[in-house]
Amino acid sequence: MPLRITLGQLLHDCAARFGERPCITMAPSGETLSYAGLESLVNRAAHGFRDGIAGGRLNAGSGHVAVMLENGIPYLAMSYALKKIDLVEVSINRAFRGPALGRMINLTSCETLLSSPAHFDALADISGDLPHLRVLIVTAGAEDAAARFPHLEIISFDSLLANRDDHIVSAAADTDTAVVMFTSGTTGVSKGCLLSHRYAVRTAENMIGPFRITADDVAYTPYPLSHIGPAFYDILPTLMTGGRVVLRDGFSLSNFWPELVRFGVTWFMCLGSVQQLLYAAPPCPEERLHKVTRCWSTPAPVPKADFDRRFGLHLIPGGGYGSTDAGWVVVPQWDHPGGIVLPHYEVAIVDENDDLLPPGEDGEMVIRPREPGVMADGYFGMPEKTLETRRNLWFHTGDIGSLDEDGLFYFRCRMAERIRVRGEMVSGFEVEEGALSHQGIEDAAAIGVPAALGEEDIRLFVTLKPGAGLTEEDIRAHCRSVMAKFMVPAIVTILEEMPRTVTGKPEKGKLAALSV
Repeated sequence: MPLRITLGQLLHDCAARFGERPCITMAPSGETLSYAGLESLVNRAAHGFRDGIAGGRLNAGSGHVAVMLENGIPYLAMSYALKKIDLVEVSINRAFRGPALGRMINLTSCETLLSSPAHFDALADISGDLPHLRVLIVTAGAEDAAARFPHLEIISFDSLLANRDDHIVSAAADTDTAVVMFTSGTTGVSKGCLLSHRYAVRTAENMIGPFRITADDVAYTPYPLSHIGPAFYDILPTLMTGGRVVLRDGFSLSNFWPELVRFGVTWFMCLGSVQQLLYAAPPCPEERLHKVTRCWSTPAPVPKADFDRRFGLHLIPGGGYGSTDAGWVVVPQWDHPGGIVLPHYEVAIVDENDDLLPPGEDGEMVIRPREPGVMADGYFGMPEKTLETRRNLWFHTGDIGSLDEDGLFYFRCRMAERIRVRGEMVSGFEVEEGALSHQGIEDAAAIGVPAALGEEDIRLFVTLKPGAGLTEEDIRAHCRSVMAKFMVPAIVTILEEMPRTVTGKPEKGKLAALSV
């Protein structure tokens, strides 16, 4: 029977069941926490945070606390501590810069932020535009933070930890919001999805069967914890089964196979271009010395047979479908490209009028839940955006797919205006917004163009203000200073005049034709 449990209680139950079994190992350091050790650290953070609020040192009046941090044990400790004391984690993509970063932090009126010295520069750039922020908890560099942010209360993470580590029983229902996690902003700004405890638990539960996850497994994830993939597809199902997670802060091609061998990894996910990068790399001895039995790639451009043969593992066909908004809707099969729609969802394929299409015909994938809490409960502070995606009793994904006669789902392509770059779903709007913050740029339009290793590169078209005299490299340098690295355009083209639609918007169809 599906669990109905909060994430804080789930961690407590797992610690009681699995005790001193290794739970989290950090690569490359090898630092390891047991289930009991992680639970103890989480409880100390939860008590410390709650005591700080009671004593007036910490602020969480909005009920939300932001986390902008590299992968690591402090991130996990704070994430689960907030669930125990009924505060909502606002999961900030640490690569963001400029207006997009400020918008994420301000959206939920966060008064407290957990971060580290790696992000002080990005925060300093927008410190005057964070009216709600009062407290900065730092994993290191407290003196530097105090000098750079004199208007904030600076608290070190270590000093926050209480001496007591008894479990705190949450008063939350499992359908209450656990985390605000941001979409890629496919048709505008990134939207904060309201995700419940049940959303996370169902996602994890429905990974366990198709991926055959057991207590003997070791999962490997180098992807940012601000994404649903590592948080709910990798870590949570591993915790629920008593296995071990090897967590790395960022993908490294040179360290990938050696670390999998060193830590006895048995399964992993290839997000973004990872599959292509692994296959394109020169052979190394470790790629055949590992204990990996299966992996899953989304997308999966390298033929399964070739990938399996070279690396001696089983690539699960890419028949799954999930998104931050919708949840984990369709699970892949072990050896079949068609995905199985999970029982707590209903999926249909519709035309432009929302009329149902027959089996085998491509159309827009629409979804609705059969159970509360398994999809995002809308977008925080954006009721109009919430309503836009929920029409005629369906959530509209903006993605194209089909269902066959047996009800198996096949993903085709994305309708929405988004650009997939090295595993990140980039909002063209936010690339344009960053570019337009330069006083010499008149207009900007970003599109995706095919990349050499699959997925897409960003091509930015701009027009300049009279007398600006900018070069393409000047524009790229500006983009590097105001946006995440993965958002920086690979190609910049300066136009004399921007092609426009009848409503005055850049006509991206014509721009795409220039890229062929």
